[in-house]
Amino acid sequence: MFTKVNSKVVSVDIGRTGPVIARRGAMLFYKGNVHFQPHQIAGAGGMGGGMPGLGGMAGMAGRMIAGEHESTMIAQGHGEVHYGFLGIEVHVVDLGAVGGTMRVEASRLLAYGANLQASVVSVASQGGGGGGGGGGGLFGALRNAAAGAVTGQGMFTTQLSGAGSVVLLGHGGVFELEVSPQRPVVSVDPQAFVGSAGQVNTTLRSSMSWRNVGRTGGEAMQLECSGQGVVYVQASEEKL
Repeated sequence: MFTKVNSKVVSVDIGRTGPVIARRGAMLFYKGNVHFQPHQIAGAGGMGGGMPGLGGMAGMAGRMIAGEHESTMIAQGHGEVHYGFLGIEVHVVDLGAVGGTMRVEASRLLAYGANLQASVVSVASQGGGGGGGGGGGLFGALRNAAAGAVTGQGMFTTQLSGAGSVVLLGHGGVFELEVSPQRPVVSVDPQAFVGSAGQVNTTLRSSMSWRNVGRTGGEAMQLECSGQGVVYVQASEEKL
């Protein structure tokens, strides 16, 4: 679906592949009759409906979702669109070839086919592609807030599913690590973590003791990845 023009730009013929969703500001140029309009991922508009008794906590979680979700635009029509963002390296993933499900940090997501199902989910929820190790649901997500602030990972992430292509962003490029029951757990620096595909569970671990507070680097926190699938890591700890 997406074609790499070079290490930092992709192109797509939306007349042939159908509409494309990309982060706002990623369109570089296009040829043909293409029009753009704002798009919103399911779950990004807030939480609280159907959650009686949670009151302000649900509202706070809703604001966090909105804050961690990148604004997106949908491109429709007939023509070829070129995408890139801040000169950062791009990595194209065929989602159908890696299990049909991916969870990716919103800041690392450049573009994907509109035929994919997309939603914003708690990193603490389990099943289908990963978790934060803090227990499921809203309360589990809230328990991960402090860890998210320390590591640079948020409380919510973008989940994509279906058959189609996804374009990831990574400083220094993105490389793939296979995870399977036959392989040991892969531990990743949370700030280098881009996303995962397949049935991958992620658990935040700390090797830091109270006596080491303030004297350790980012290696004090690791994201342990296990299960069956692929983990995507950028060649840098630099944030977007």
